[in-house]
Amino acid sequence: MRLAIIKTMQVVSAFGIYAVIFWYSIGAAPKTDRLAVAIIALISLGIAYSVTVAVFRIAREIGGGIVVIAEFLNRHLLEPQKRRLVELGLEQGLEQGRKEERDNIRAQLRERGYDLDEMLPPPGQGAGE
Repeated sequence: MRLAIIKTMQVVSAFGIYAVIFWYSIGAAPKTDRLAVAIIALISLGIAYSVTVAVFRIAREIGGGIVVIAEFLNRHLLEPQKRRLVELGLEQGLEQGRKEERDNIRAQLRERGYDLDEMLPPPGQGAGE
């Protein structure tokens, strides 16, 4: 299906280019008898074919280059950034989980009559200080 669309685009482009070149050449020709029109038509056809082939080859190369550039940028910029963000999210999630677990343990101990703030030294002071 994709090939059919590309071929159709090539044919339509070739006809458009041919029409423009033929129209311009007829207008620029000093004499337009049947032989001159036939020669102009053949030359215009050759030019239109060459231009169409070149345009679509260049478009195909540019499209391939864009894919290569996109893959390079994805591999060297987006993937490392994604890995860093995943690692950061994991670290933050683990820290938040630990904090919630400590808060739950403190709440359970308070329900049983124990207050860790009174039992433990304040943060920053060691047990031997």
